Amino acid sequence: MNRSWGAWVAWIATVVAIGALRAETPNRGIAWFSDGSGLEVYTESTGSTHPSRVGAIGLGPSTGPKELLVNRVVVDEGNTILFAYNIEASRGAERGTVAIRILPIAPKAEASYLEMAGKNSWPKFSGTHLPTVAAAHEFPSVRIGEAVTLDILFNPPTGEKIFDVLRPIAGPSPCPGNMCTTSASADKSLPPQEISLKQMTLQVNGKPLRAPPATITGAAVRVDIPGHGAYVLTAYEPELAMPAYAFKAIAEADGKTLRWSMDGDSVEIVSQSNVLTGVPVGTLWVYHDPRYRSRDQPDLVGLRNADKVEWLLPKK
Repeated sequence: MNRSWGAWVAWIATVVAIGALRAETPNRGIAWFSDGSGLEVYTESTGSTHPSRVGAIGLGPSTGPKELLVNRVVVDEGNTILFAYNIEASRGAERGTVAIRILPIAPKAEASYLEMAGKNSWPKFSGTHLPTVAAAHEFPSVRIGEAVTLDILFNPPTGEKIFDVLRPIAGPSPCPGNMCTTSASADKSLPPQEISLKQMTLQVNGKPLRAPPATITGAAVRVDIPGHGAYVLTAYEPELAMPAYAFKAIAEADGKTLRWSMDGDSVEIVSQSNVLTGVPVGTLWVYHDPRYRSRDQPDLVGLRNADKVEWLLPKK
C-alpha cells in the first residue's frame, strides 16, 4: 500500500451512473445469489495508486440464519488487506433492479481471514480486526447500468481515493438456485479448466457428512473435513506451491463424482454439476493436512475456492 494514504475515512456508499465508471473490467470478482441476481465487484482508484482490482471474493460463514455470505476483501498492490465486508443481493423492489446490502464482515469470516493472513500467498494483515463498514447499507433498487460505490481510503493532500464498485449484471446465473462466486481475470497464466462443486454430498469411508449448501468454482478448492483435516485440490499441477507441500495426482473426477483415497481415508464427493468444467473425466492433484482443525467451525465441513492454490494451503 502507498504509505502516503491518510487515515481511514467514513465508508459511505452511493449509487452512481455506470457511465461515470469503467463499463467492464477484465479483472473482477463475480457473485451470484440464489434468486439469480448477479454482481460484478472490483476496486478502482481515482489517482496513481492502484490496488488489486480483483482482490478476493468468496463464500464464507455467517453469524445469522444464513449459513453462508459473500465475503469481499480489498487488497493493495503489495497484497495487504485494506478492507473487508459482506455482500447480499436479491431481486430489487422494482422490475429490472437488484437490491444490494453491504454488511460488516462476519466475525467467523474475519477469524478465518486473520488465521490465513500472510501464509504463503494469502493477503497479509498485521492487526487484530479487519477494517470494515460500521453498519449495514441497503440499496433496494439498483438498475442494470448503475453501480454502488463504496469509498475505502482517502488521501487528503492529493484528493485520491480507493473505492469498490458493485455493479448488477444480467443473468443467467451459472448456478441457478444457489450461491456461487468466481473471478474474471486477464491473467493468462490461470488454467482454463476449473473445479466446480455444486450443492455437493460428501462421504468419508462410506459415512455421509453434511456439507454446506453452496456452489464453489475455482482452479483450486479446499475441503476441511472435521476429524480428517484439510484437503486442497487443484485442476493443474501445483508447480508454484511450496516444496514442503506434497501434492499427489490421485483424485479421479468422473462427471459429477470425485473420489480419492489418502492417509487411510476414502473420500467421495457427488456434485450437481460436473466436477471439472472443461472435460468430464480427469485427475486432480491433492494435498492433505490431517492435523488441521478449524477453530471457528470445528464440527462443520468447510469449503473455499481460489484462482491460485497457494492461497488455500494450511500453515506448515
